[in-house]
Amino acid sequence: MNRRPFVIWRKPGTSNPEGFAASVKIIPNGELPEQSSFVFSPFQEYASFPRLAFYPEPLDSTESIFYKNIIPSITLPTDEPDNKSIYCDRINILTSLMQNQELHKVVLSRRIDLNELSEEMAPALFNELCSKYPAAFISLIHIPGVFTWLGATPERLLYLKDNTVHTTSIAATRPFEGELPDIKNWNKKELEEQQLVTSFILNVLTNAGIAEIDCDGPQPIQAGNLVHLKTDIRFKVSPETDIKQLIKELHPTPAVCGLPKEKAFQTIRSIEPHSREYYAGYLGLVNHEELELYVNLRCMRWLNGKASLFVGGGITAASNPTEEWEETNFKALTLLSVIDKLSILAGNYPNAHK
Repeated sequence: MNRRPFVIWRKPGTSNPEGFAASVKIIPNGELPEQSSFVFSPFQEYASFPRLAFYPEPLDSTESIFYKNIIPSITLPTDEPDNKSIYCDRINILTSLMQNQELHKVVLSRRIDLNELSEEMAPALFNELCSKYPAAFISLIHIPGVFTWLGATPERLLYLKDNTVHTTSIAATRPFEGELPDIKNWNKKELEEQQLVTSFILNVLTNAGIAEIDCDGPQPIQAGNLVHLKTDIRFKVSPETDIKQLIKELHPTPAVCGLPKEKAFQTIRSIEPHSREYYAGYLGLVNHEELELYVNLRCMRWLNGKASLFVGGGITAASNPTEEWEETNFKALTLLSVIDKLSILAGNYPNAHK
């Protein structure tokens, strides 16, 4: 991999990746960079996982790289990834809490370790993801000696241009079986899960004083090998609208955290044995003309040469543990299918998900 920090991305519906070699700075909690940059924010900010801004740097620059000495080293996790039995036990704990009406939804994640997957494959995997998932936001983020993150997320957190904001509510998951299932064929649990996310976003916007909100959905959408329910939400903002506060209120949404938000957040901290790191955080472009942020889903990272993939699913009182486990397996295939393909072509590391 490159000896300098860099970030590369491919926007949905476009064919040409963009990117740059970068200097990297930590930005304070709740802030956005003042200059044009690429922002990378964790699910929860710790000293080990700060919010980062990547700034373009000329390839021939001899200036010091800002990431040195300011981004702390990250140690490999010592916990073992959940197997099916343990993950299902955690789901049963959550559904019991929901029966007592303490929680409405919690997104439970798990980590899948891919110990023999070389970091040198990351650029080829990025290219293959661009080819396979034209509707996703594809990203590759690299800081030498710190981490490499790769992702293909279907979920936009917020897009702002010309005082118009577009966000999305995405929830409920099914495997794609050749055609999109009609909205009438989705079950009560799936529809309720999607409505929880939509209602949360609308409530945040209303509390922010935004009166005119246009909603379109829910409708099924394809995201690679999966199908989700999606509602598009658009609204106007004024110069007085505090965009930074709006992002803070929106993230994490129930699609990656749960409801009630703070209760779900604390439950995740207590029940998940691993740190989510930058999984379910957000990433994207910040400049004077527009703001384009995505939720960091369908992603993986290399740390000290070891690869791990992160997946999760929304748990409600109606959840079936075995079905939820299988849903995370389907989500993992977004990346694992590409890893398997390239690994087999290269003659090494076959059947990464076995």
